[in-house]
Amino acid sequence: MSDFAFIPPNRGALWSGLALTKTQLAELCGLTTRQISHWTSQGYIATSSHHPERYNGDAIDTCMLIKQGLQHGIPLRRSVARARAYLASQHSQQPGLATIPTPTLVEIGENLRRAQTSLDVVLQAVEARTPRQPIDEVIDTRAALD
Repeated sequence: MSDFAFIPPNRGALWSGLALTKTQLAELCGLTTRQISHWTSQGYIATSSHHPERYNGDAIDTCMLIKQGLQHGIPLRRSVARARAYLASQHSQQPGLATIPTPTLVEIGENLRRAQTSLDVVLQAVEARTPRQPIDEVIDTRAALD
């Protein structure tokens, strides 16, 4: 038991895994759902790639920064541009793989190797059932389709 050490949670994964409704995002950020709708329709904030009607942590960051700009009298479009620039600079300063504990990296590597092996088996099965054509015939076929 004395050997136990906490492994910090992967906050990036948690943040990107959030799936907030428009109402939840608005309440969390102190905005109106109308603002969230408008900002989304204008492309100022994005919905989650996993849940198109939901928002992840990136939307929270963006909304809070845009709101700060607006509170300081900066017009909306300029607030959006500044928020994006700020977030881009923060992301570029984020540590990458160096912050992932070695045991986790080892596990990721093993999982990738297993996945690659499975993909190789499937690819071999597909290639075995695919008729082989000389490269000239493939090029001629593509040219005929154009």
